Amino acid sequence: MNLKVLGLSLLLFEVSCFTEFEITVPRDTVTGFYSEELILPCTFPVDSSWDLRSTVITWQRGLDVIHSFYYSQDQLDRQDQRYVNRTSLFNQEVAQGNASLKLDKVTLQDAGVYSCSVSTNTGSQKKSFGVKIAAFYSEPRLQFSLLTDGVNLLVTSDGGYPSPTLQWLMENSDITNQTQTHLMQDTHTGLYVVSSWINLTEITNSSLTFILHNKPLGQDIRREIQLYSDKSERQGESAYRYHGCFILISVILLLIVMSVLFVFITRRRRQPTKLNDFTRVEQPSEIQISNGKSSICL
Repeated sequence: MNLKVLGLSLLLFEVSCFTEFEITVPRDTVTGFYSEELILPCTFPVDSSWDLRSTVITWQRGLDVIHSFYYSQDQLDRQDQRYVNRTSLFNQEVAQGNASLKLDKVTLQDAGVYSCSVSTNTGSQKKSFGVKIAAFYSEPRLQFSLLTDGVNLLVTSDGGYPSPTLQWLMENSDITNQTQTHLMQDTHTGLYVVSSWINLTEITNSSLTFILHNKPLGQDIRREIQLYSDKSERQGESAYRYHGCFILISVILLLIVMSVLFVFITRRRRQPTKLNDFTRVEQPSEIQISNGKSSICL
């Protein structure tokens, strides 16, 4: 009976010693920002019996070794070439149980599952967690061009990752299905350039809202576009111009008619005088002689 109790006590002691040594890594996926540094957290328990010389810290991504630490210093001979000069531990804090890794100049290719393995004179353990990379989209740029029957609006944003969710609103009504969106991925960086456009006809005074949502980073870009129409003013101006042109044409026609009438009347007045003169010239003169005197009657 005593032997059973002793065996059970030893088993519980071993389990207790094993469970006391537990490293801590993130439970959820860690998000890194493109082109910035990323801290991959990992801590382990340290007590009074802990010895630095017996501590081994290894970071891996799959089978690739990212960073190794043993014999009280970094050991990078087996480091994967993609991580050369980009990784470092907080060596001054290893004695406090900090095995976190700092990764510089993060790229989209750094996304994946990372493992932190720690072995000391008090125990050992290995845990993994996921890493995803994201990038903020730039301030949207608006371009517009006038059409024969309306206007074309184009909104562009770049340098972001992953692909965003876009939404267009007009006076709080969703008109996204009336838009067209094009995504282009940079061949070098892998970041996206997003272009979204809409053609609007029958423009009235209204408000459009462009919304870009980058979920992993919680980035929401919301920009309003105010539309103003001068169609009624242009119609009034056109009617005014038409009315003015009609009056001007009427005046010109009136002047022409008056001129024609004036010329006609003037000619009519001059016509009898010329006819009398002509008659007088053509008629033979009558000469009367009376008492030796002569006279000419015309």
